[in-house]
Amino acid sequence: MHAVHAYQILNHYTSRQDLDPGFDVLDNSSNERPDWYEYWPIRKFLQSESLDEKAFYGFLSPKFKLKTNLSAGDVVDFIGGSDAATEVVLFSPSIHNSAFYLNVFEHGNAEHPGLMRVAQDFFTRLNHPQPLKSLISDSRNTVHSNYFIAKPRFWRAWLAITEQLFAIAETAQDPLGMELRTPTQYRGRREVQMKIFLMERIATWILVTDKSFAARAHDPFVSRSRIYKLPVAIICDALKIAYTTQGRRQYLDVFLLLRRFAKFWTFQVRTSDALGVGGARPYLKTLRSYWDKKAG
Repeated sequence: MHAVHAYQILNHYTSRQDLDPGFDVLDNSSNERPDWYEYWPIRKFLQSESLDEKAFYGFLSPKFKLKTNLSAGDVVDFIGGSDAATEVVLFSPSIHNSAFYLNVFEHGNAEHPGLMRVAQDFFTRLNHPQPLKSLISDSRNTVHSNYFIAKPRFWRAWLAITEQLFAIAETAQDPLGMELRTPTQYRGRREVQMKIFLMERIATWILVTDKSFAARAHDPFVSRSRIYKLPVAIICDALKIAYTTQGRRQYLDVFLLLRRFAKFWTFQVRTSDALGVGGARPYLKTLRSYWDKKAG
């Protein structure tokens, strides 16, 4: 049985009663560095605590149950079912939005304009100049909202990258640091700095570029809403996996074609469900049922 040390982050606007009692608590209620959000308490923990090399560690937001429908017990059970080689376990909520993009940076750029360029400049600074636009991420390695639990070897790799991001962003006169500190578009407002959205994509970047880490993902297409997006998203994800595992360019070509019409086909599925015509409703009902299933 794998030892699991999973923490839920207590922030300044959440009460302890709102947290899952099955998780340990990582207290960030003092909100010392609000500009770094959840990275600040995770950073402090990793820099100050001794870690068991064979154990799993995770740091989850107070909204984990709301977004995944998983309890602490479900998390421990799923990790317990992983084989000995697994070092990273992913619990990202439905990734249907990012499935339509080649990778999480392209998706991020659509949500936060300029992210791709800033991310490319950052990785180039770290002597990783490979073009991010050619990177392909899929459901096997996509991390949203830092919803992953991993062994110390992965956390060290993650911290090595994020600490360089931290250092650059904290340097007042560094031009790249200034861009990282620039507030970007998020949910109709411009309050969150670009560094946060880059930081949240570091785990995915590591998993895509370093094949020495074995990852296992809980069902990445479980969703409680917008089920009509799932059929086309799942096809897009499957095509990306087929391309990266088999190398046949046709899979990528069809993905690039399909995503151009994704909104159209998604609209057709949604309309079919709403009007009860075309036969989509029973299949979408089945997709909805996965929300209540715990196995991934």
